[in-house]
Amino acid sequence: MSKRRTKTLEKLIDASRDLFSSKWFETVSVAEICREAGVSNGVFYRYFKNKKGIFEYQLNELIKFFDREFNSIRGVTIEDRLNKFLDIVIESSLKYKKQITIYREAQYRFPEYEKRLRRIYITGISRIFNRDISEAEYLYIAGAVRFINIRNLFNGKEYQKEQLKDIILNGIFYNDEVNFESVFNKELVNVDKKERDDTRNRLLNSGIQLFGSKGYYNVNIYDIVKEAGYAIGTFYIYFNSKEEFLSTIVKKISKLTRRFITKNSEFSKNRLERELRGIYLFLKFFSENKNYYEIVREAEFVVNKDVRDYYESFEKGYLKNLVNIKYDADILVSNILMGISHYMGIEKFFLQKIDDEKMIIKELKIYITNGIKK
Repeated sequence: MSKRRTKTLEKLIDASRDLFSSKWFETVSVAEICREAGVSNGVFYRYFKNKKGIFEYQLNELIKFFDREFNSIRGVTIEDRLNKFLDIVIESSLKYKKQITIYREAQYRFPEYEKRLRRIYITGISRIFNRDISEAEYLYIAGAVRFINIRNLFNGKEYQKEQLKDIILNGIFYNDEVNFESVFNKELVNVDKKERDDTRNRLLNSGIQLFGSKGYYNVNIYDIVKEAGYAIGTFYIYFNSKEEFLSTIVKKISKLTRRFITKNSEFSKNRLERELRGIYLFLKFFSENKNYYEIVREAEFVVNKDVRDYYESFEKGYLKNLVNIKYDADILVSNILMGISHYMGIEKFFLQKIDDEKMIIKELKIYITNGIKK
């Protein structure tokens, strides 16, 4: 490839990286990428078949980095190899922040990329311990590390690498007795029954149904009011825009989720039992309200601040009730536990990798109390 063609390709790649990392996929056009790059639309198609092609180029840059670096993990001890693993994840934040931003949408929009990165993480973690790892071990380590990295990168949640390493190796909670009959108790309180049957809630429920089944970008305000049985003017009595409407839905989902988990965990004997029950209830709630999970994930690219507040609300709940832990690192521990649940949701709802969550939660109990040392 000539120097001129190489420079043109670089302009397109840089422009698309800037646009895809500041907007979401659906709102970026080939024409906009070309304007940003300073080239004609026709030039674009010499290098890429369509918009998805250049979007996937950005994803593949990140995938190749992790694949190459995780395969280079060496070290005499588990601690040495775990250090190298964590250094790679930290390095990815420094070198590939924009690609990671893009990947967060791809994780939802194109699950095949999450499947690829998942396999690469499993390879990296297997190299740490020189053996194959289980699904629960993947969730305990990768769920923690990946979520912590995202919270640090986008929400400013700083952490100490040594503390994270110690928690992975030694666990979080002291080894209290756990009654798994209580953890998996099926007598659940439905917290959604007291909702008022008014116009505002009918609109919100219409939005939840449509956004969850068709996606935010594919639904317009007319669709929402038609589904609810109102005229379009009714929408603007309660909401100024579609974005504000989505923001309200995210806040509603956050409140319902936290209320459901809290209400159904009250009888748990100790903090460890309550945590395991919380993971089970998180999956149970979103299994029965899968639209909610779809909406929260897509909302990350539309009303990012509200989704950040969504996670902040969960973190505050953890900080309020976090006792009997081994480390003086409440924020880090809270986000590790959130990360385990978050990635269990991805594994179950988007990748269909989890059939028996009870078995995985029972195994997770071992790791969040004892860690993984061998």
